[in-house]
Amino acid sequence: MQVFLEYLPLIIYALFFGGLKFSERMVISRPGTRIRKSWGDWTAWLILVPLWLAFIGPVLEFEILNRRPLLWEMILGGVLFFTSGLFSIKGYLDLQRGFTQAVEVEGTSLVVTGLYHTLRHPISLGNILFCVSCPLFLGAGPSWIPALIGIFMVMFRISVEESFMQQHIPDYAEYKARTWALIPFIY
Repeated sequence: MQVFLEYLPLIIYALFFGGLKFSERMVISRPGTRIRKSWGDWTAWLILVPLWLAFIGPVLEFEILNRRPLLWEMILGGVLFFTSGLFSIKGYLDLQRGFTQAVEVEGTSLVVTGLYHTLRHPISLGNILFCVSCPLFLGAGPSWIPALIGIFMVMFRISVEESFMQQHIPDYAEYKARTWALIPFIY
């Protein structure tokens, strides 16, 4: 029982992550969805690598550095983990069949309903919240470095995507003028 209690934060962390990835996979792979994974897009890698390091790093710190989270870190990290999932999953649902990992024009249309009515990048907001929730939930230290790099890379990807969309989607400038990138009334 003592070993179970000692590893309970890690078990909960794994359940949060497993639940998030399972939910995303269910939404993305539902019938009629044409997901396009373009692993050749270098901007996708700029986000994926730090996201995975931000996820794995706290586990290594838990095991190797014997870091143990405080209750408030687990609670706040859990709330942010859950919120990151809500933004990501709702963003995928609102996009319907239009999600692609690559920044591309083919088959692209402007979605302005659901979360996209107010936010231009809800899935990116989910990624940022994920980067924060992972090291926070397990009370990590050095794992904040890839988490912060991940946040900066998401912000860079947003700027690349927005520049691309303004050049190739006729209504994007008007859409951009009336919406927020990530956080209403702030950015």
